[in-house]
Amino acid sequence: MRNISITVLALLVTAGCNRSKPITQAPQAVQVQQVEATKTAAAALRFSAVVEPDAQVPLSFRIPGYVVSLKQVRGQDGRMRDIDEGDRVTRGAVLVHIRAAEYQDKVHQASSQTAAAQAVLQRAQFDYDRANRLYATQSMTKPDYDAATSQYQAAQAEVKAAQAQTSEAQVALRDTVLPAPFDGDIIKKSVELGAFVGPGAPLFELAKTNYMKIVIGVPDTVVRSIKLGAPMDVTVDAFGDRPFRAHISRINSAADPKTRNFEVEISIPNRDRALKAGMIASVQFSPTQSHPTPSLKSYQLPLSAIVQVPNGGYGVFVTSTSGSDTVARLTPITVGAVNGTDINVVSGVTTGDVVVTAGANLLKDGQRVEVVK
Repeated sequence: MRNISITVLALLVTAGCNRSKPITQAPQAVQVQQVEATKTAAAALRFSAVVEPDAQVPLSFRIPGYVVSLKQVRGQDGRMRDIDEGDRVTRGAVLVHIRAAEYQDKVHQASSQTAAAQAVLQRAQFDYDRANRLYATQSMTKPDYDAATSQYQAAQAEVKAAQAQTSEAQVALRDTVLPAPFDGDIIKKSVELGAFVGPGAPLFELAKTNYMKIVIGVPDTVVRSIKLGAPMDVTVDAFGDRPFRAHISRINSAADPKTRNFEVEISIPNRDRALKAGMIASVQFSPTQSHPTPSLKSYQLPLSAIVQVPNGGYGVFVTSTSGSDTVARLTPITVGAVNGTDINVVSGVTTGDVVVTAGANLLKDGQRVEVVK
């Protein structure tokens, strides 16, 4: 029942994403329902979220250049091919080479300048030592001594500058390869052989998938009863009722100022790599004798009221009066258990709010509406 209901919810909110149509001058006809509070038992405190990698980073070059090679991997047909999305890589594996010839030339040029500066310094050192001896016996004037000292100090500065340029050129040469910073999966590829890449342009998205995570928002009545490191089971729609053993890896110490919920991160081991980013997972907080979870005030709304907000969460349209107009405002919510064609809303709305229950998928935030029976 739960898996079917969540699938229905996903289909409904997907339909609600298509709100890119221009707002018409006439108010949109909608049906509404006033929110009333109910009590949800602790056993029904279920939250859903999207499965994410434990870590995900974009990979890019620090310097510009033309791509001359990509890492080769063996495909299903046994032939070698360029690395692609879905491939797994190990830490340190070189994913891309850019042309190094010009950077090698810069190393040679900087090394030559360093050698020349060191030769000048050697001569200045000799003159400076000689000036010290002559000045000590009063056989050299003060201006001549000062000139020798200045030349020596200038030669020292030239050597340091040339060495710094050489070091920078060597670093740039090393940066003509792009290694993987950790073991992970390539989840996005944006580069091809022969392409010119600029500094900072993301070429790959690399994800740590040996652990996955879900991030949920829970109200204060729930967050006070959970502990960091507490074990729990997570279920994933794609795997039916199969439980994935997990634990609470992070509890935010401050509530989100908009939703008033506390962000809770749950870490899930994924050694067999069965879990994929984007799957829908659910978690239920079970009460314990030492940390009982209180009954939670929630608000039951029809599934037709739920839409998807830009950050991937859920929301509803709450109507309010603006002058002579009725306006619908998109409000983020936290959802709980699905019961048939209804869903428990844990937070985001309150008793007395008037929520759009028919026509929500046609609305944009701030749009004028006309309430019909």
